[in-house]
Amino acid sequence: MKRILFFAVLLLLNLPVANATNYPSERIKRFATHTPREIENNIHVLTRHLIKPLDDDYDKAKMIAFWIASHINYDEYLYNDGQTSKLIKRYDGQDPNQLLSSRVGICGDFAKLFTAMCKQAGIFSGVVHGYAYPTDMRMNNSLKNSNYGHAWNYFLYRGKKIYVDTTFMADGRTGTAGGVRNLAHKRTLRKIKNENQFSSKVNNFDDYYFDFNYKKEKRDRGYLHEER
Repeated sequence: MKRILFFAVLLLLNLPVANATNYPSERIKRFATHTPREIENNIHVLTRHLIKPLDDDYDKAKMIAFWIASHINYDEYLYNDGQTSKLIKRYDGQDPNQLLSSRVGICGDFAKLFTAMCKQAGIFSGVVHGYAYPTDMRMNNSLKNSNYGHAWNYFLYRGKKIYVDTTFMADGRTGTAGGVRNLAHKRTLRKIKNENQFSSKVNNFDDYYFDFNYKKEKRDRGYLHEER
C-alpha cells in the first residue's frame, strides 16, 4: 500500500520516477524550471536537488542542461560594442559559483558551469573549444581569430560522447548597445540581479542542442560547430 501511495505522489507532482531512463523531456523541463530559489546559489545543493529524482546519467545531464539554459542569461554586451562582435579583452570569465550568483555570462562560463554540475552528479564531462558559425558564411583564419570562437560541452554516457551546448539552448539575452560596459549594460545586469533576488526569472530554451549532432545541425539549423 505504501509503495502505491509513493508512486501516486510522484505522478501528482510530475516528478520522474527513480530508475527511469530517458525520462520524458517535458517532465524534466517542468522540474528544472521550478527549482526553489533558496537553493540556487549553492552548486552542491542545487545539483543534488536536480538529480535526486533520477537514476540514469543521461537524464541527470539533461536536467542540469535544462536548468542552466532556463536560468542563465547570455551577456551579449561582452561580444558587441556597436561596431564589432569581438570579446572585450578585460573579461576574465566567471567561476561556476559566480555565475550562479550573477545569472549572466558567455559561452565559456556556461560550459564551466555544466562541467562543474556534472562533476557534482558523478558524470564525466569536458569543455570543447572551437568555433560556431552560420554554414552560409565562408570561414577564414581572420574570422575565426576574431569573431566566432565558442565553447560547449560533452559528457560520457555508455562509452559515447554526448554533445551539449547550453549557450545555444539558452534564450535569455541581455541585448546589445553601443559601447561595452556602459550605463545600459549596468542597468541590465542590475535588473537581472533584482529579478532573481527572491524568485527565479525563468527563460524559454531550445532543447535541440542537448545531444546534438554536428552533421545534422548543418542541415537542420544552418549552423556549424567546429572543434579546434
